[in-house]
Amino acid sequence: MLLHPFLALALSHIARSTSKHVGHTVGDAFDSLVLGGVRYSEMKQNPEKVADEIISAARERGIPVKDEDKEKIITAIQKASKIVDKLTGDVSEDGLDVLYQALAEKTDDPLYILKRNGIDIEPELEEFRQFLAEISGKKAEKKPKYPNTKKPSPKPADSGVPPGLVAIAKALEYAGFPGEAMKRAEEDLLRRLDKLLENPEENALEIAYTVKLLRLVQRGDVKGIREFAK
Repeated sequence: MLLHPFLALALSHIARSTSKHVGHTVGDAFDSLVLGGVRYSEMKQNPEKVADEIISAARERGIPVKDEDKEKIITAIQKASKIVDKLTGDVSEDGLDVLYQALAEKTDDPLYILKRNGIDIEPELEEFRQFLAEISGKKAEKKPKYPNTKKPSPKPADSGVPPGLVAIAKALEYAGFPGEAMKRAEEDLLRRLDKLLENPEENALEIAYTVKLLRLVQRGDVKGIREFAK
């Protein structure tokens, strides 16, 4: 899921397209790969396969991608993976808490939160930005760093919250948050978390969202659960 926005952005530059279907194209490719049992580690090891899926999905949606664009997509996958690896490097409870704080919808500057907690992805982001400039035929200017100040950052187009977790939050909302339903939800989330922790590296983002919803349920934070369900 963390790869999605980076590859959608790269595909937009490669295809010279701002169509909303660019993001859907990458989603289609990932759906096909995941349904085929391909995990993130395999995507990193075989970016050519991911690129082929993206090109195929792009053509189905009418996004103009050429065969010679495959190398650019492969490079985008490799560079984006460096960012994702840093974001998911620490799967401890504290590390996951930092990640979902940074990904929270109301967070103005995720980079500030990450860097404050020892996760510095600015070099990798700058490398990715330079790559986008190159494939666009432009020269990217270096952005100033701001390790000690907060600056606004654009919100991601897609929150990436797993549908199953959204369904739990919505079910609680529709039921009116009764105590018994909250207890069942807590038990369900704990079971999900146990299963996800069997492979923490591959499930890091879903673990983060699961922990976030679990803590909201445990605290009885009705407002927070409603926000999560949106």
